[in-house]
Formats: sequence, structure tokens, C-alpha cells
Amino acid sequence: MNNYEGVFILKASLDNDAQEKQVEEIKGVITKNIGVPGEVQSWGKKKFTFDIKKQSEGFYYCIDFTLDPAAVKKIESIFKLNDQILRVMIINKES
Repeated sequence: MNNYEGVFILKASLDNDAQEKQVEEIKGVITKNIGVPGEVQSWGKKKFTFDIKKQSEGFYYCIDFTLDPAAVKKIESIFKLNDQILRVMIINKES
């Protein structure tokens, strides 16, 4: 199990309840793949330098978690299929 940090950009049109639901879904995907979600940081709403999927701003979240390295690509593809998540970046914190 390696330590990872995931940065997620959610659509700006989501209200607080919908944002919390998305964060819980993200943590659920990590848990289903035998990972352990950790601290969640909300970085707030930010304007993009360029549009992402025709959106000009979004809510940024950073989630720490541990996960088997073999499952990282799998969960990235699951996150990319979610219409409410505009962008995902997962970084190995140990390298």
C-alpha cells in the first residue's frame, strides 16, 4: 500500500450538499478498491486559466489516501467517467 494524494476538480454548479456527496463517492471508490481514505481538504472555488469541459471555474478538493499501486489506474478511470468531476490528478507521495 502506497500513500497518494488526489486532486479533484468538481463542477462549479454543484451546491454544498452535492459537493459533499461527490467527496463521499470518491472516498467510497477508494474504499471499494481496498484503500483507506484520509484527510480531505477543500481548496475552494477557483477560476481556470482555460476552460475544462466548457467550464470556466470549479471546486478543488485534495484527498490523501493509501491504496495498492495496481488499483490506481482503475480508480482514475472510474473518476474520469463521473460527469461531476472535471479533472483528476493522483500523485504518489512517496516518490
